[in-house]
Amino acid sequence: MNEQQQLIKDTLDRLLTDLCTKEVVDAAEAGTWAAGLWGALTETGLTLAGIPEENGGSGGDQADSLLVIREAARFGAPVPLAEHFIAATLLAETGAMAATLPMTIAEGSFSLDAAGRLVGEAASVPFASWCNEMVLVADSDEGHRLCRVPLAGCTLDQGRNLAGEPRNAVSIDVQLQDDQIFPATADTAWRMHLMGAATRGLMMSGALESILEMSVQYSLERSQFGRPISKFQAIQQQLATLAGEVAASTMAGHSIVDAFAGLDEIDIAIAKARIGESVSISTDIAHQVHGAMGYTMEHSLNLRTRRLWSWRDEFGSEPEWQQRVGRAFLQGGADGLWAAITARR
Repeated sequence: MNEQQQLIKDTLDRLLTDLCTKEVVDAAEAGTWAAGLWGALTETGLTLAGIPEENGGSGGDQADSLLVIREAARFGAPVPLAEHFIAATLLAETGAMAATLPMTIAEGSFSLDAAGRLVGEAASVPFASWCNEMVLVADSDEGHRLCRVPLAGCTLDQGRNLAGEPRNAVSIDVQLQDDQIFPATADTAWRMHLMGAATRGLMMSGALESILEMSVQYSLERSQFGRPISKFQAIQQQLATLAGEVAASTMAGHSIVDAFAGLDEIDIAIAKARIGESVSISTDIAHQVHGAMGYTMEHSLNLRTRRLWSWRDEFGSEPEWQQRVGRAFLQGGADGLWAAITARR
């Protein structure tokens, strides 16, 4: 991290420690939008870090925003930072202004007619019921179009993921104005998907770091047979394995940041799949170390692990990305496989 990013991290850690408490996360899971948390993040410019100032953002590099997204996930922040960033990034590429009110993104089947009527459906839109508008890519007779759609005019169900966060099915039949429709290319929808996979990977990386810290601390505090459980060889072995998985995930997260500017598909695919593998191993260990305590709603561990299990399958599951990586490396045939693998780094 450079000096500016260290400042962002320190500011964010203090803010989230104060405003993203377990009580706030629990209230969000019960259906209450964390307005105070979002307002504080907005006031400090963190919701639009990395978005150009001329497009309504806070300026800085995209890496700044990726840092915000990762660090917020360490606290299980129940706000759409990743979705807001992706929506703002796509809008900024067209010259449009980003919004300060929360935005999300939608993947689905959408069509836009010549008069600006947009129809379509999307399943499991993140945080839709808590957002003001969503950004999506629609087909039209004139090609692909990026649309910003007010959610007030859409029909939403009340779906939620395992962590209690809104994942709404959305049905759209709205009339858009000219200033809500922007040019897009044939790969815009795929780029949105890649950005979604990249940010989910970073979020998992941050949350995994958090559960390692929690597990180590718990092992030092919890005593059994007259001594801390951290003194038992079996626990030490489990924590060492967990630390190794978190270290691998952290490095995969670094590769995501490096790959994000050019949206390198293979690097993002490898990282998303590798971090997803770590989720299964790491959450098992964390819950084993915590015992029954970690499964209770009173403990903060499950606030992270339930999000990890949800994020792992969003914007492409492990098998999907693994298959894509496999196909990419096999394109050159057996003779070119080793060269293709070693050329990545």
